[in-house]
Amino acid sequence: MIDDVSRPTWPDDFIGALNALYDSCNRPPYRKLAEVSEHLGDVYGRRDLPSLSTTGIFDVLAGRRKRLPSAAWVASFVLSCQRRAWETGVRPDDPGTASLPGWQARLRAARSAARDVPPPRPPAGGAALAPPEREPARRVRLTESQRATVAGYGPHGRGLLGRAAAGDADALYRVAVLLGTDPARGEETVPLLIEAAAAGHPGALDLLDASPDGLDAQEAARHAHRLGDRAGRGRERAGREVALVYYQAAVRGGRLDAAFAITEILQHAGEPPGGGRPG
Repeated sequence: MIDDVSRPTWPDDFIGALNALYDSCNRPPYRKLAEVSEHLGDVYGRRDLPSLSTTGIFDVLAGRRKRLPSAAWVASFVLSCQRRAWETGVRPDDPGTASLPGWQARLRAARSAARDVPPPRPPAGGAALAPPEREPARRVRLTESQRATVAGYGPHGRGLLGRAAAGDADALYRVAVLLGTDPARGEETVPLLIEAAAAGHPGALDLLDASPDGLDAQEAARHAHRLGDRAGRGRERAGREVALVYYQAAVRGGRLDAAFAITEILQHAGEPPGGGRPG
């Protein structure tokens, strides 16, 4: 348990302590912690605490933030974890705000250690540029088998591979969806989703939150079906082809209703622009 007298000194240790608390509370879904945080004022009488977001929780726990979280954010996170653990029976009681002084002391120690670390030297010939608020997704190296699977979806799949290789967050998310509709490949999607989620992609965050140990094929199929709907069932050939890719993946993941969408697209593909049947 994290509630001992030891206090991490270095910033990385403090983030590790937050992760240890999260683990000890049975790793509640980020969206559940965000929901709990919205009611902290009613439960503890603290109106000064911010609501959490799934993106913010992920960024902090993954060490993606350049700076340590604020004292108010730490308080919200700790209280939300403790409350959720008590509500689900993971902890026998909720220590409430009694645990906050120790966490604030840890945070002050980590900040003090961070100030003692000399800042990086600026590059020669100019001042250092301020880092971006959010880092882009990093490039992910796909295996030959993964590349072959995605390329098998045709031009759209091959286009995704090029974008994913360059670190495009949306492409990484879509590649994960296509791979994840195969029940045997769920675990392979985690690195892709982590990188896309770290860049703030909402779909990747949703999937990673729902399946932190590997993408569930049915969950992947749900997202694939949604991507197919988004691509549209109109008469534009490019849109129909993209929709077919995701509907086909959805069928593979168990969404049999996507087969009806495929049939509808193929029927429309046989119609001339005026709406009649070919002569």
